Amino acid sequence: MAKKRKKKNNQMVRKPLNKKNGLKVFEKKMYEFLRTKFPNESELRFSPMELKIMFIYRIEVPNPVKTEGQNVSSSEMNQIGHLIHKRLREPILLHDGVWYSTIELGLLYCYFWGMNDPKITPQRRMELWQYIGSANNISLSPGQIAEYYVAAFRKTITAISNVRNKIYSLSLRETYCDPKNPALAFGQRICVGYARSKKINIHGKSRLVYRFILPRINDLPWYGYIIAKDVEEIYSGGKEYLDIYIQSHALERMKERLDLLDEEALNYVIYESFLNLQFMVLSGGYVLITIKLFKCKVGYLVANIIDDDFVIRTFLFVTHATTPEGDKLKEICGLGKNDVPYWKIDRLSTFMNVDAEQYPKLSAMFEEAGCGDLFKLHNEEFSVEAMQTANLDGLREYVLKGRMEVEEPVEN
Repeated sequence: MAKKRKKKNNQMVRKPLNKKNGLKVFEKKMYEFLRTKFPNESELRFSPMELKIMFIYRIEVPNPVKTEGQNVSSSEMNQIGHLIHKRLREPILLHDGVWYSTIELGLLYCYFWGMNDPKITPQRRMELWQYIGSANNISLSPGQIAEYYVAAFRKTITAISNVRNKIYSLSLRETYCDPKNPALAFGQRICVGYARSKKINIHGKSRLVYRFILPRINDLPWYGYIIAKDVEEIYSGGKEYLDIYIQSHALERMKERLDLLDEEALNYVIYESFLNLQFMVLSGGYVLITIKLFKCKVGYLVANIIDDDFVIRTFLFVTHATTPEGDKLKEICGLGKNDVPYWKIDRLSTFMNVDAEQYPKLSAMFEEAGCGDLFKLHNEEFSVEAMQTANLDGLREYVLKGRMEVEEPVEN
């Protein structure tokens, strides 16, 4: 009887690079970086000593590992690792007309260390300094370069977290190989939490709400709460902290009104807004939570207290008739609740099509109402696959018939 042959394991196992091979990979990346960002007639070449000096200041980002006991699949971990490395390759710093990614800044950081090493002669240092031109003015201390990398990790976990599905946290460990080798390695340990939901009674109807949970770096996910004393104008119950819940309706409205942002970008906007929480309590028992984009106010999450819970009900664009800015717009030019959606000034994409200089008095009207920041977003970078077209010429004529005269657009 023939013996059964054992199946060969054809799965490729990536072996860790030894120092020699690692140096070759580093050398290739450094030359590619210099050719791309600093094209010169004569290509710069490094001596073995210079390469070794730069190599010991390299920054390594191994794939993340899961927290012990967590039920996270290998494919999910690989996907998270891929997203982190993708984020590290995205341009994040504009200097003198040139964009740099986090990885490229890491290579420039190594270049600086090599250039300023005591073993380098003054003549060679000047040659290295001149080769990269104005990039010498980029500030890259050890703390600054570490923060660029941490920001990429933070953006990744906030982008992939969703209160209706999964929420991730990331434990980050900065590790230096040894005192003689200051290569910086970022060890990452992923922890995942799952969405929690319940049904509450709103105006006599049972509604599904989700526990408001936010991802964090070097800590467990944050289970959102509001301190009761901060909303004592509208809450007289006995709880010290009120758990935050959110309706799907609020998330859908946010997606609809901030229509240039994909789901990952929306998740990050929510995270940033609650990281620097600003809210106002209205006399009608509602709370407006400020939502900002590029430090510009774009709207509010609207919440109220139901059965000792702080429930986020919907999202209002900043021009909406029931916001402070919307009320001011109505006072200035008579724009009512139905006019705002009709003229499409209740969504982000409208203001990406508008240059404030083309409509100076119209933009001045929005500035007076407190929502002039919307015109400042015109120069920001967005992925505008579904750009809305707004009839601002028609809006100008409409307002003209009302209480404020608005001039013709300025021809460029």
